[in-house]
Amino acid sequence: MIVRTLGEIEGSSREVFAENSNWVSKRFLIAGDNMGFSFNETIIYANTETLIWYKNHVEAVYCVEGEGEIETTEDGVVYPIKPGTMYALDKHDRHFLRAYEKDLRLLCVFNPALAGDEVHDEDGSYVKPDQQSVAEK
Repeated sequence: MIVRTLGEIEGSSREVFAENSNWVSKRFLIAGDNMGFSFNETIIYANTETLIWYKNHVEAVYCVEGEGEIETTEDGVVYPIKPGTMYALDKHDRHFLRAYEKDLRLLCVFNPALAGDEVHDEDGSYVKPDQQSVAEK
């Protein structure tokens, strides 16, 4: 059985900060845990916009705190995000994620699982799973 607390993750290699300082991702489950998916708590900092394109992963996201929006780049459709909202990037949707005046706290599931140390590359994606390093447990 795997049991982890937020306190154990904070300050460890499982707490990953965006290079642009827009977010922090706390990685509860990663590829090395052999669950077939990864599970993160991600904080998108207030008044930020992040371009994201998970072309190598699918992701489901559930908002538990804060308000913001997701805007798909292909068609410009804007979807509001608030507590109780779930969205799934089932088509590898390239999008902008924006947090309004308060941080967004999101629970995220990725398939395939993240290695644990990923940050977005220049086009907003994470590396292909076969190119991942396996972060330490």
